[in-house]
Amino acid sequence: MTIPAIEMFVGETAEIVSLGDDFPDVKRLKNMGVREGKLIDLLQSDPLAARKVVLGVDNFRIAVHAELAAQIRVRPIKSYYEAVKVQAHYDNLTGCFNRHALEGIVRGEVLKYAEKRVPFSLLLADIDHFKKINDTYGHQEGDRVLKRFADLLRHGLRRSDVLCRWGGEEFLILLRGTLVEEASLIAERLRRMIEESIFPPFPTEGLVTVSMGGVGMPPGTDVNRLFAEADSALYTSKRAGRNRVTVCR
Repeated sequence: MTIPAIEMFVGETAEIVSLGDDFPDVKRLKNMGVREGKLIDLLQSDPLAARKVVLGVDNFRIAVHAELAAQIRVRPIKSYYEAVKVQAHYDNLTGCFNRHALEGIVRGEVLKYAEKRVPFSLLLADIDHFKKINDTYGHQEGDRVLKRFADLLRHGLRRSDVLCRWGGEEFLILLRGTLVEEASLIAERLRRMIEESIFPPFPTEGLVTVSMGGVGMPPGTDVNRLFAEADSALYTSKRAGRNRVTVCR
């Protein structure tokens, strides 16, 4: 089902599926790259006179009369509000889920465990001495370390696992269908992977390490208790000298 672009809501994104040929400006738009399959954003319109509609096409903006906009047939893809809702679940720097999103996901896993006894584990990871990295090399380099760290974790996890930036330099990992004994092995593998990787601006490996704490279901069905147990295990690793894994058994 298609609709005229003029009928879209402000901020909506849609795919152009056809352009009418009854207006001279259609050829101009096509010459500028407005073709079938391109994405457009209806940025603003005049609700009273409906004289012009501003369309965002790729990296440029075009103002067209409402009559022409009515000839641009589009298929809605995602509304502005849906797009914002999706963005609200992700961390802008690393592309990982954010804390709010993962809290909801973990609550779903708790219910699954209660109903079907499907196990899962959580790993809380903290980059060791990250403040020193920021203070020495600056926040821009610190951001590069965070992105590299997140990319490495993603590469080392399974498709069923979920990675979240918990806050600052802390990341939380949900390991679906995983007992805590298995989680301990996964965490140790990830720890070694980080230790053996090179992080710009550092020239050699071993200069960025991670401390990790893990917990599995049970100890309980309370989400906040699970997070607290993982946090406690993480700080046990830190107090023991960092660059190590501690799990609650």
